[in-house]
Amino acid sequence: MDPSDDSGPSDVRIPLGTNPVVLLAEADERIRQGLTAQLAKYQVSVVHCPDGAVALLEAGLRHPDVLLVSAELPVLDGATVLRLVRRRMSVPVVLGVGPDDADQVGPALAAGASACVARPYRPREVAQLLSLADRGHRGWEQPLVCGPLTLDPSTYEVRMHGIPTARLPLREFQLLHLLMRHAEKVITRDRIRSELWGDGARRSNTITVHIRRLRERLGDDPHHPEIIQTVRGVGYRLVPPQK
Repeated sequence: MDPSDDSGPSDVRIPLGTNPVVLLAEADERIRQGLTAQLAKYQVSVVHCPDGAVALLEAGLRHPDVLLVSAELPVLDGATVLRLVRRRMSVPVVLGVGPDDADQVGPALAAGASACVARPYRPREVAQLLSLADRGHRGWEQPLVCGPLTLDPSTYEVRMHGIPTARLPLREFQLLHLLMRHAEKVITRDRIRSELWGDGARRSNTITVHIRRLRERLGDDPHHPEIIQTVRGVGYRLVPPQK
């Protein structure tokens, strides 16, 4: 984690009630302490777990809002912790992957990880992941259906004509959920920025890049999109694809 990242709490809106709790399974004490200090700016409490076995015990005792588990852990590795937690609890589990852990992303998502995030961690991104824990309060558990396009937050799956798409990164999944929730309506760029990034999407092309990637994953023609349509100067509208 970059200790120089001192973004203020206005950058991310924490959707939970007071004192959300993140269980952080991380062997590196420097990373644990640094991330804890940064997340305190968002009024987020952090439970420290130096290995996978302690993480499993604390998860059962404390019932945190989100588990942030490093892929590399002593005693039990992150993938094992993920599988065991998934058998017992419905709490969102985010896997922290380093430069040498890229091959674990696909299996982790397939095993039920809510998302994967780069490690060392960026506090603003970790804080944003707390939106996963608020799914039940905002209708996140309900599958969405737009013609042959379906999205199921409980399994983190998107299907087109019954065929699963590639696993979407967290922000693209949230973006698609927002557009499908308001299918046929125009969602302004300002609203997308506010709901998904807070004030964090400072680069002017951030939303454009995510829309382009999402279109590619859905098989939408990037030059003449039919599913995610651009309303010039305003925002985007999702039109249910033809069956």
